[in-house]
Amino acid sequence: MKVKHILSRKRFVAVFTCLVFCAGLFLLPRVLAVPPAATSTLDLTPVAKATPTLKEIRLTEEDDGCLAELGEGQVLVISLEANPSTGYIWEVVEINKNVLRQVGKAEFEQTLRGDGSAEPSPLLGAPGKQILRFKLAGAGQSTLKLVYHRPWEKGVRPIREFSVQVVGRPVGTDVMVEPMPTPEKGLTNPAVKVTTPTSAPGNSSSLPAAFDWRAQGGVTSVKNQGNCGSCWAFGTVGPLESNIKIKDGVEKNLSEQYLVSCNTDGWGCDGGWWAHDYHRNKIPPGEPNAGAVYEADFPYVARDDPCNPPHTHHEKINSWAFIGSESGVPSVQAIKQAIYDHGPVSAAVCVGSAFQAYRGGVFETNETCSYDVNHAIVLVGWDDNQGTNGVWILRNSWGSGWGDGGYMRIGYGTSLVGYSANYVAYGPTGLTPTPTNTPTPTRTLTPTRTPTATRTPTPTRTPTPTRTPTPTQPPSPLPTPTPTQPPSPLATPSI
Repeated sequence: MKVKHILSRKRFVAVFTCLVFCAGLFLLPRVLAVPPAATSTLDLTPVAKATPTLKEIRLTEEDDGCLAELGEGQVLVISLEANPSTGYIWEVVEINKNVLRQVGKAEFEQTLRGDGSAEPSPLLGAPGKQILRFKLAGAGQSTLKLVYHRPWEKGVRPIREFSVQVVGRPVGTDVMVEPMPTPEKGLTNPAVKVTTPTSAPGNSSSLPAAFDWRAQGGVTSVKNQGNCGSCWAFGTVGPLESNIKIKDGVEKNLSEQYLVSCNTDGWGCDGGWWAHDYHRNKIPPGEPNAGAVYEADFPYVARDDPCNPPHTHHEKINSWAFIGSESGVPSVQAIKQAIYDHGPVSAAVCVGSAFQAYRGGVFETNETCSYDVNHAIVLVGWDDNQGTNGVWILRNSWGSGWGDGGYMRIGYGTSLVGYSANYVAYGPTGLTPTPTNTPTPTRTLTPTRTPTATRTPTPTRTPTPTRTPTPTQPPSPLPTPTPTQPPSPLATPSI
């Protein structure tokens, strides 16, 4: 019985094997008749694994000194830390143009808020990234060297350098690409918010067509913020220094470093906002009171040094106010009136590579920033007869070697100039006496065009607590003139 059982199992295996063989013979012609395209997925022939080709090869500071291979159709993207509000910029100083060519203009991307959001920082003077792009011009090797400097400061050693060796592969050659660091989240093409003036530019019968506080002896010497995003401190100090000179007849050099080092808002060389309250009633820890500190007592060092209180405090402002909105551009007429009534005003503007390259003339290149504006300046006058629609006289804080002796003539509305414009009220009554200096002959003035003194400028919006503390009292209104004498403006130019 046991032998028969084993034989019957062998017979079953033999029969099953025979059936499988016959089925294979039956199906073989059908498989061979299938088109090659349908059987390509079944091809088990070993092949070399292709290296994926990246459209962009991104390099950062960490890749300084490395070797990069670039193929046809690829873009070399270099993203380096920069701060356009300082006037410093990355520029190419060495390149083999037979191998590499730069494409497009340099772009700036502001740093993020720091609160976990993808929104750019709203602070004036905030740092960011400068983006430069290059494409292959031909096969070969090129040293690509960039320096971080101010282009107008000749003979000055750059503060940073970056270089890579780039090998250009000819068309059809496989390019081996090593993984590169990915860009920081939120730094790719942030939406640009556009803010327009609240009213169109226009002249007023009560104001001259041209006015310049420099001709009235109402400005102090141009300063230099260096490689520190402290433009907000210089934009804060400038109007007060001018008011002291116009009203008190003396020139005082006030300390920006005091605002950089002693503010309690977290501002510094990575940006800030209008700090007028520290010249009014805001007292940092360890300080005896509020008010301006002199440069001699706290010299500027262009870095975030400790406060080391206490310091001696001097002049104070009565109040300060925005001419229009804190986050917008007031009308040209409103800014003019504030300059005429209250002296030079603080304001912001969007700064890019064109602004940095300004050497003179009328600037009307409109640039855009990740967050509206990125740089604080001071407006000291205007001229309706220059440019397309008129120009502001802009005072910068990049030293007298930049622009036209440290100044710029910039078209009304260009690059959101005048954004968040504001003024300070200083002195017993808030009204500055008429200057005695005679205007320059190039200014167009009409004797009958005197500014009205009945206009009471009031802030349309107080500073938000997250950016600038709200003043505890509004600015002092202008006194109403008596009927027996004409109104006494802040500056009635002599004819």
